Amino acid sequence: MNRLIEVRPVARVLPSVLGVGVGDVLKIAASGGKVTAGTAVELLGVLTQSVLGTDGQVLTAQGPPNVVLFRAVTAGPATIDVVTGDPWRSPSTQRIDLTVEL
Repeated sequence: MNRLIEVRPVARVLPSVLGVGVGDVLKIAASGGKVTAGTAVELLGVLTQSVLGTDGQVLTAQGPPNVVLFRAVTAGPATIDVVTGDPWRSPSTQRIDLTVEL
């Protein structure tokens, strides 16, 4: 069974090494991100979290993106950079080394 692994905003310090399985999706509270090494992980998108209102409209807060999704696609190593904080004034980039296992 694949997992949705959520890294919550309270986790200000992200792990430097993280083990995941093929098919797992990382949902990280961040304003940006990219894959910097390896092919075991793909960036699904940098998104703004929204909710469905009771009237059927999608409600989205104003501001920068706040969710980054990565998917583990094959076994092997990968490195991702995750940008947290205000992307225009005080961004902070953290590197995470991933090990994707079968």
